Amino acid sequence: MGKHFNQALENYLAFLEIERGLSSGTVEGYNQDLSLLGKFLSSEIFSGENWTLEDIKGSHLRSFLQYAYRKRKNKTAALNRKIAAISGFFQFICREPEYSLEENPALNLSRRKEEKKLPQYLTLEEAGKLLQTIKKKSWFPERDYAIFALFLQTGCRLSELAGLEINQLYLEEGYVLFRGKGAKERTVPLAESTKIALREWLALRKPSTETSRVFLNRYGKPMGKRGIQTNLKKFLKQAGLNRPGLSVHKLRHTCFTLLLQSGVNIKTLKEIAGHTSISTTEIYTHITGEEIVENMKKHPLLREDAIKYRSFPGNRGYLGKRRNKGR
Repeated sequence: MGKHFNQALENYLAFLEIERGLSSGTVEGYNQDLSLLGKFLSSEIFSGENWTLEDIKGSHLRSFLQYAYRKRKNKTAALNRKIAAISGFFQFICREPEYSLEENPALNLSRRKEEKKLPQYLTLEEAGKLLQTIKKKSWFPERDYAIFALFLQTGCRLSELAGLEINQLYLEEGYVLFRGKGAKERTVPLAESTKIALREWLALRKPSTETSRVFLNRYGKPMGKRGIQTNLKKFLKQAGLNRPGLSVHKLRHTCFTLLLQSGVNIKTLKEIAGHTSISTTEIYTHITGEEIVENMKKHPLLREDAIKYRSFPGNRGYLGKRRNKGR
């Protein structure tokens, strides 16, 4: 790549990670996009490595985006991520005196308009059917019921649930502490039925290695994201809900859709979701913890006439004599 480009990229990624506090996944995505830009400039624009940051023009950046669209078949969302990465990168460079870049070549780049798609989600009846299917069909019903009840009640992310540790559960106090994108923390109230499900699972939890992760696989080791995704696909099929587009992330959509339909205000919903944009952060300042607790009680899955939680019979050891199939 060109002179100083690699060093500038490393500095920018460090800025995103340390000062902006962005998640490792977001930082890696920006790294891939900007590294691809550097390679494109060397091979297609300057025919070699002998170029500098000052040589880059807006037309070169548009040629790169055209390449991403035509040759790499990037859709609107991928193109917009590249535009965001490029714009942020050059804003950073222009602020840093060591690069002496007087003009920002990305200044006039505009994001493409994205088509708004309605998110896939389960209805209240479908969510109840999924949970009941898990209780009847899962090889490890206590664990899997607790996992998917937690998804549907709190709207947590897959990474948040897979990484959940025991010290993040405050069952007596009635809430869970999630560590979301950029290591940001938030607390979400737990329904009584979800607390019971978690206690049922914790009573059976028997790790085979030293770990504080809440959810373990059949070998007693921390359960990975892929295992959770595989199990959901299996349970959806068993419940007759295996339609295209449903995934673990759609359980997050399900939670927020059901809450919104039940009258929870959008401000509280964004707090529960853990969104991190500046605009959503500003409105969080008007929301108290009591408002969140009261609004969470409106979750339709928590009504008395909705899904009632029944304890599982017996007190079987997780790795004891029980069914030995499944994840």
